[in-house]
Formats: sequence, structure tokens, C-alpha cells
Amino acid sequence: MYCKSFCSQLKVIKSFIQGFLPGITLKIFLIFLPDILMLMSKFEGFISRAALGRRSATRYYIFQFINVFLGSIITGTAFQQLDNFMHQSANDIPKTIGISIPMKATFFITYIMVDGWAGVAGEILRLKPLIVYHLKNFFLVKTENDREEAMDPGAIGFNTGEPQIQLYFLLGLVYAVVAPFLLPFIIVFFALAFVVYRHQEQ
Repeated sequence: MYCKSFCSQLKVIKSFIQGFLPGITLKIFLIFLPDILMLMSKFEGFISRAALGRRSATRYYIFQFINVFLGSIITGTAFQQLDNFMHQSANDIPKTIGISIPMKATFFITYIMVDGWAGVAGEILRLKPLIVYHLKNFFLVKTENDREEAMDPGAIGFNTGEPQIQLYFLLGLVYAVVAPFLLPFIIVFFALAFVVYRHQEQ
């Protein structure tokens, strides 16, 4: 009796770890990546903010496309279909990958919920500028001009916002055919992003 309840609890924990932990880990890494890419663009010699933003956005999108999209599909497919890969000819491998790509739709659903929906909600809260404001207000503000500068939350980062929208558009295009049950999650993301980015730009 006790063993059955313990085993059922282990299954719940295992499904939680397999479902949410990869998306959360990837999100934490992707939080720090734009700053690293911006620093790399500065080392390349770009001076203007627009050039830095475009270069960083391009690299961020390429990174997301290769690591998030292709990496998740290829590694997930390879591990799920490893037995088939070992016992079939090389001509059948693309067919096996094509059949197993819809299996990764659940990962992308959790990724959209963790990264997309939570990211849009975080953009409404603007926690990072709020924390920076209070730190500056406590330690650095001495005049009213300093207070006005500290209160400026800054604009939405082009180098992070645009690649994110492009990645979700790509996910919608790819999975519209092979796994259309992912589309409502994409539509909710774009509806939330429309409201948030429309009012954040003003």
C-alpha cells in the first residue's frame, strides 16, 4: 500500500522534471545570453546602438534557432528513436526523424508557456528596471535630475524581443502542419505580446 503511493509520487515527480525542468533551465541560460552577445558585438568594433542591437539580435536568433529549435528536435528525436537508428539503413533516417518530430511538440508547449507567457508577464512587471531604480535611488540619487535618470526604465530590448517573436512565429509555421494542437499556445502568446509590446513602446 505504502509502496504504491510512493511509486505514484515518484511518477509525478519524474513527469514534472521531464516536462518543466528542461524549459526552465533553458530560460535561465537565455536570460544571460543577450548581454554576452552584446558584449561580443562591442568587441567586434560596432559603435552605434542600432548596429549593436541588430548584430546581437541576429546572433540571438541564430542561437535560438540552432539550439532551441533544431537542437531540441534532433537530440530528442535521436534519443527517442535510437534503437531504430541502429537497425535501419541510412536512407530511412530522414523518414524516422520526420515521423518523430511531432513527439517534441509537448516540449515546445511547455517552452512557450514557461518562456513566452512568463516572459510577456515579466515584461509587464519590468522587474529588472524596478530593482535597478530602487538600488540607484538608495545609493546614487542626490539631485532631482539623478532621480529622473534613475526612474527611466529604458526601452524594450530589440536584441531580445525581436528574435523571440521570430522563434515563436517559426514554431507556429512548423507545427501548424504536423501538430496543430500547439497553435492555441502560439496564438495566446502573440495576443499577450501584442498587448504588452504595443503599450510598452509608448
